Amino acid sequence: MTVSFGILFPIGLVMGLKKHRWHVPVQATGGVLAIIGFVLGHAHGGRSFPENAHSKFSWFMLWLLAAQMGAGIYLKLHTERRFNDRARPFIKIAHKYLAALMVVATYTQVLLGVVAWLGFCYDGYMGQCLAHLIMGSSFLAYGIWLLLLVRLATPWLARFGRSPELYDSAMIMVWGLFNTFTEHGFIEEAHGWSHKDLQHTSLGVIWFCGGLLSTYMLRKAGPSDRSMFPAIILIFTGCAMASHEQDTEFSTKVHFVFGLSLVLAGFTRCVEILLITTGLIKSNSKEPNPFQYISVFFLCHSGMAFMSANHESVAAMENIGIDIGTFSLGFLSISFLLFFYAYFLMQLYTDLGSNDKDMMLPTADDGTVYQAVAQVSEIRGHSSDEATRNPHVLFDAADEDDYDSPDMGSTTFRNRSTTVDGISPRSSDEIELGPMRRD
Repeated sequence: MTVSFGILFPIGLVMGLKKHRWHVPVQATGGVLAIIGFVLGHAHGGRSFPENAHSKFSWFMLWLLAAQMGAGIYLKLHTERRFNDRARPFIKIAHKYLAALMVVATYTQVLLGVVAWLGFCYDGYMGQCLAHLIMGSSFLAYGIWLLLLVRLATPWLARFGRSPELYDSAMIMVWGLFNTFTEHGFIEEAHGWSHKDLQHTSLGVIWFCGGLLSTYMLRKAGPSDRSMFPAIILIFTGCAMASHEQDTEFSTKVHFVFGLSLVLAGFTRCVEILLITTGLIKSNSKEPNPFQYISVFFLCHSGMAFMSANHESVAAMENIGIDIGTFSLGFLSISFLLFFYAYFLMQLYTDLGSNDKDMMLPTADDGTVYQAVAQVSEIRGHSSDEATRNPHVLFDAADEDDYDSPDMGSTTFRNRSTTVDGISPRSSDEIELGPMRRD
């Protein structure tokens, strides 16, 4: 299941966006492995776990996989060639967005699987556990979003004419509004306000107010206009988390590492914007400057640090006897792996290019063009430019030529099809070839 959902399906998604010839084989292999894994997971008689969200969410993953594979098979049948298929455009859009949803659902399922394997988030720990997982995942998603903007979305931003920080500010504002009303008594009944509730809620207020300010300032800004307010919000959040008092010294140190990562992410983002606005870094270059990846990585690392800072994981590390340095290096390694995988998928998208070159036919620039097509077109009175305008279309398999041999001395070729670039010849067009002589 990990290989199919975690590796093959995301790679197949990238190949599908580029219309690569290996898209269908990769997705089909992932589907077969997923079905085998689902059957084995319910058929084995080994270790069993209490009722958990991971097992319940697996049914959603199964139906999502069935819908995705069904849409892919339907599109592969090319029913529009046989009848007016009005549903195909909608199914094509659904197929694309179901693939993107599959990536998010896979991350959620893997996270729930780790929680079920460790036995965390039961009884009275569910509220704080969900808070750490949701907030940590949001920082991780923020880092992946920035990586997408840095690596691939520069032409997209230029086309829409918006500042990169406009989208950051809008997300920060919306998430701050959500965080303000969900930090106290949202999942479990709360009795009074603790200092943790007050601090978490105040951070939501800061995110909403700062995001609102930055969004309003950038409402008419162009791609070259930048703002440091999202980075400043990260710095203040990091300072608050670094000084966040916890029940144990170990937990306080873990939160300090989390806050330090946020401060470094915000600081390096400010330096990056300063270098771009002063012209020391070109934001519209083909390859991003290496410095632009630093803030992205620290955001991903802060997300991993916050997810690992829940009460049960910290208590487990203390019981085992692991110090803060070893624990920090552990989730730092996971941060590197996640950053590598996200960068790998984006680099794969870039390397595949706009077309699959292995599938390309020879063109007029190759020297060995379709001379026969050009010569026939000249005989019929069409120019050679018209004949080679779309040289990849040789013929339609459904419309083939008739070969009549009235006698051994001459051969007549009658062409009833549309041959080149949509030009339909007259039905009476004939090319007379003289008798063949042997020299």
